[in-house]
Amino acid sequence: MTSPLRRRIFALSTILASLLLVSACADPDEADPVTQGDLADPFDSDAPVQSLDALLDGAPSNDTLPSESKTDQVFPAKFDVRDNQSPVKSQGSRGVCSIFSTVGLMESLYLTEGTLSEVDFSEQYLQWSVKTQVGSFPNTSGSNAQSNLDAITRFGVVTEEAYPYRSSPWGTSDDARCTGGDDQPTICYTQGDPPESAKQAKKWKLPRGRYVNSSVRSIKAYMQEKKTGVIAGMTFYYQSWNHRGSSLKVNSNYWSEGYVLYPNADDKTESLKKRAGHSILIVGWDDNLEVPRVDKDGNVIKDAAGNPVVEKGFFLIKNSWGTSGFGIRNEFGAGYGWLSYKYVEEEASIYSAGVPTVELDPEICDDGVDNNGDRKVDCEDSLCASAPACKEDDGPTNGLRFQSAASAAIPDNDATGVTSTIAVDQSGTVGTVRVSVDITHPYRGDLVVTLVAPDGTESVLSNKEGGGDDNITATFSPEVFAGKSIQGEWKLKVVDTARDDAGTLNSWSLDFVLGGEIPAEICDDGVDNDANGKTDCADAACEALPACAGVGSLEYSDAAATAIPDNSPAGLVREIVVSETGTIASLLVGVDIAHTYRGDLVVKLTHAETGKEVVLHNKTGGNADNLIETWSPAEFNGQQVTGTWRLTVSDNGAQDTGTLNSWELIFDVQQ
Repeated sequence: MTSPLRRRIFALSTILASLLLVSACADPDEADPVTQGDLADPFDSDAPVQSLDALLDGAPSNDTLPSESKTDQVFPAKFDVRDNQSPVKSQGSRGVCSIFSTVGLMESLYLTEGTLSEVDFSEQYLQWSVKTQVGSFPNTSGSNAQSNLDAITRFGVVTEEAYPYRSSPWGTSDDARCTGGDDQPTICYTQGDPPESAKQAKKWKLPRGRYVNSSVRSIKAYMQEKKTGVIAGMTFYYQSWNHRGSSLKVNSNYWSEGYVLYPNADDKTESLKKRAGHSILIVGWDDNLEVPRVDKDGNVIKDAAGNPVVEKGFFLIKNSWGTSGFGIRNEFGAGYGWLSYKYVEEEASIYSAGVPTVELDPEICDDGVDNNGDRKVDCEDSLCASAPACKEDDGPTNGLRFQSAASAAIPDNDATGVTSTIAVDQSGTVGTVRVSVDITHPYRGDLVVTLVAPDGTESVLSNKEGGGDDNITATFSPEVFAGKSIQGEWKLKVVDTARDDAGTLNSWSLDFVLGGEIPAEICDDGVDNDANGKTDCADAACEALPACAGVGSLEYSDAAATAIPDNSPAGLVREIVVSETGTIASLLVGVDIAHTYRGDLVVKLTHAETGKEVVLHNKTGGNADNLIETWSPAEFNGQQVTGTWRLTVSDNGAQDTGTLNSWELIFDVQQ
């Protein structure tokens, strides 16, 4: 976080620069020595605005609203509710900023309530609901906070997963009536109706909203008491926002920091020639932040003594123009900015709502649906821990796992992408397949992830979903491969479709449950042919063979519960020493780990004497709790059982912590 000293240095550096340079040479776009770094060009960004009339429709005058503040109330100089915000999103090229600021408020209110640790509600659905169910502003893309919250209160909205946002407006290729201009049919602004699946999905609601007096003290009092942000809709002044649509000079430095100053007289005159509005979410403030003011030519305004005239006091705002331009150098992260107190007090209409009461529906534990809406499906949900369908058995039945831990960079904005291959060198027919991927990327909405079978059949696992969320750590169950041969090369293709954000494919795996006719076990090839978790002589099908005489079972366990170091790649290491001799025919490895975010975990088994290491679990499972699982790593089959076996459990993310409760090794060995 930028310190007050750093801000004073920034102001001082500006003053010194203005004293050393004559006016004709002053360039406010020049990076100063404190805030220097990458700059974003406003002219590279299509930052959309919306109808001002819709945005301010029905808003009461400020003098009719009571102040939230007591006369003697004292506020901290700095305050924010940043910790309760969902990720910054992008409205793309559609004029729906009011929808985004409202959904941003809704998500923050649910995070403040605390039942759900992750939320992502559908802007696409709310836009349709406001115009179709509420009937507000049917012939414009714009809306306002009052109508948006009315829709949420009365009808509710679905999750982003149920109805994803589409960032480009409809044109004639979508519907012949969507020709541009004013007064198009409502369908052009809603992009049609939601699918029936979205209409039937769970709806999430908020308490009824209300207007808040826009004085600085009133806004502060409301935010401090409620511990939440407020929506601000206002007249849009182009130079103040350093927007590419300004006829006056704009400032790349201010754009990159997210500074929005009170408009000068020329900016007001020019901006009102093309009236527009904008809506954002206010999430904090800083009384001491000072930024030099500029005139219509972009020059720093100076007082009679030649010192820069500064504006002091700004609200921290969360914008909806993405994370590659506005606010890329803001201390709170890209997409955040600072909006002048005076601008808000004179120009903004303020609206907000209260924290919801969250009552989750029961989770049905075997239907593949997130019934209670907590983004955990079936056995991932802790409510299903005791369900018969979720109890651990003695090992996989007709199950096989293949994985690739070779990381690869994903080319940025490249249609070729990166392709990783897993070769399956045994026969069998797919009954079901689960595909687990671990991808690091700061904007997962850029990515298209596709699985390709050996015969060329493709399934798109993720198609630019998730917007500005980080990373894809998930498991998919595509149905298109049922009945196909598992044998051959399976390919995972990851394509980044947009510039600026880059990432890495860390690892991926395939888990097959065989269907159709199960292959017979071949008793001397070191392969689990029938996929029952037992290989060669460990399989009951081979017990009668003379070559399999003398096969026995060895079981070891370690039940010393031990804390796993948080955010430590080195992790926790536990050992089991095996003194018996024999050749491993099969091995089962079981772990019982309590953890609040299993996607942080990497679990590895190593045989110290040979140095062979197998990754059993690699950051899959997302935000599901705990890791209670059994694996059958065939890589150890055929080697000697004697020696030291090490289990390494590492936590690779901050905040969530856990404990290795116990682990066990079950060997089938042949003398």
